[in-house]
Amino acid sequence: MRQAYSPDDVDVMRGALDVWCALHNVGKDGAEADRAARRILDLMDRKKCSADELLAQLGDFRPEPRQRAF
Repeated sequence: MRQAYSPDDVDVMRGALDVWCALHNVGKDGAEADRAARRILDLMDRKKCSADELLAQLGDFRPEPRQRAF
């Protein structure tokens, strides 16, 4: 069941997403950022976390390898 998020929770999630995107050189408006945002929401649904805790839990979550155009 989805819970209501406080403005502070939203700030924490956005901060974690911003850092994750920067670490993985991913644009914030792309499909990979959407996948990471959904993962962050799933994690916060289980337990409210700090941005550092979210990033630690996202440690194994990586962007999909990019396909090279020939």
